This record gives sequence, structure tokens and C-alpha cells, in this order.
Amino acid sequence: MKTSVKLSAAVLTAGLLAGCAGPNQRVDNENLFCALAGGLAGGVVTGAVMDGGSGAVGGAAVGALAGLLLCPHEEAVAAPVETVAVCPEEVPPGALTDANGCAFDSDGDGVVDGVDMCANTPEGVSVDRVGCPLDSDRDAVPDYLDLCPATPLGTIVDTDGCPLSGQKLLSLEGVNFAYDKAVLTPAAQDILEQAVTLLKKTDAVIEVRVEGHTDSRGSDAYNMTLSQQRADAVVAYLIAQGVNPKRLVAIGMGEGFPVASNDTEAGRAANRRVDFVVK
Repeated sequence: MKTSVKLSAAVLTAGLLAGCAGPNQRVDNENLFCALAGGLAGGVVTGAVMDGGSGAVGGAAVGALAGLLLCPHEEAVAAPVETVAVCPEEVPPGALTDANGCAFDSDGDGVVDGVDMCANTPEGVSVDRVGCPLDSDRDAVPDYLDLCPATPLGTIVDTDGCPLSGQKLLSLEGVNFAYDKAVLTPAAQDILEQAVTLLKKTDAVIEVRVEGHTDSRGSDAYNMTLSQQRADAVVAYLIAQGVNPKRLVAIGMGEGFPVASNDTEAGRAANRRVDFVVK
């Protein structure tokens, strides 16, 4: 066998053996390359000096081992140590928790999932103890969406929280006038303060119809005129108390819309009233 063939075989054999003898008992590309390079260099040098194939073979083995030892090896990297999260607050009963026992709060409203009855509350919205947006006037429209806050309890509202057109805001009995006149009595003015407070709180309502009603005594035409004069007097009083005049329309309804029997004094008193209706 020629010397060059022997040398090649020797280099390959030495490289494989050296690689297998390296760290972790494995042959990787870098270690094998270093071993082969060392073996080739050792074989060439030794063969040239000794002028023989046997010398080249021995030199190749020595060179391969030297190459393996001189090449850098990767240091083993220790696996990261998993840390256990510490929950900053006490987890309430019923809360949904992660693997570490910490509660989720998906919408960030301060009420944890599992306790939160209104998921996905918009950021910054004030919520109650079960995570639902506040609804101060209890009209089923949350405060942050309610364009008509402080709607009277029981009022039917639209999706903006405002009374529907034709919805009665307030009905006041006992708004009495001087006999056969459209002059408010002091007692009537005290009652109208309820309307002043309400109308100022519901300023987003575009327009309110102030309806004056009478009992059935007197002719229809007379009662219609009298009811209009009294509605005008009520509107004038409200404006004097600071209610926006653009929101008020005075309408005399006469005797045609009774809420009680006109056969009794109590019934007639109930019919002499002022209604506030969203136009």
C-alpha cells in the first residue's frame, strides 16, 4: 500500500478515535475537524522526517490527539432554575388562579376573574364590588355611557340613558293657583322645586313639555285657556329658577286627560296637576 493511502487511513482512524475519546464521548463537527487537521499535520511532518509510512501513521495519531486537546470545548450550561411567583395579595374565594396560585384580572379593573361578573370592562371605568360599571340612577345604562344621569327611578330610557320621547319625567299634584287665576301659590312653588332639581340634573334631555291640566268644572274652552295660562306660569317660574328656557314648552291640556274621577273632590284635586313629559 502506498504511503499516501496509509497516511489518509491513519489520519481518518486517528481522528475518529480521538473524537470519540473527547468530552461527553461524542463526535461533533468541530472536534472531528480539529482531530483530522491535527492528524494530517502530524502525519505529514513525521512522514517527511522519518521518510516512511509507519512514521506517518504514528505521527497522524499523535497529531490528532494534539488537535483535539488544543481545540476549544463548549462549557456545559446549567439549566435555569424556575422561580415561583409570589402573589402580592390574598386570593379571594372563587377566583380563577394560575399554576402559582395567583388570581387573574383580565380586564384590570381590580376585581379578579371568577368574582368579576362583568368581564372586559373598559379601562378606567369605575366598577362595583363584583366588577360591573357603576349605574348611579339604576336605569340599566352604566354611568360612563349614560348621557342623562340622575334619571328618575322607573323612567324608561333609550340606549343613551335618556327618557324616551313621550315618557313622563314627573307628575306633580298640588300645584295650585289662586282661584280662577294663573298665579302660583307659595305651596305650589315649594312643590315645583322638585321639578327644578330634576330638570337641572337631566340637562342632556333636549326638550320637556310642561303640561297643565284642570278638573272638569267650567267649560271645555275656558279650561283649555286656563290650563295654558297655568302651564305658562309654571314655565316662567322654572326659568326664573335657572332652568334652560330652550328646553321648556308650555302646553295647556284642559280637562281632557283626567287621572281620577271628577265626581269627588279628591279626584278633581288629582286632575289639577302639572306633568313634565319628554317631547
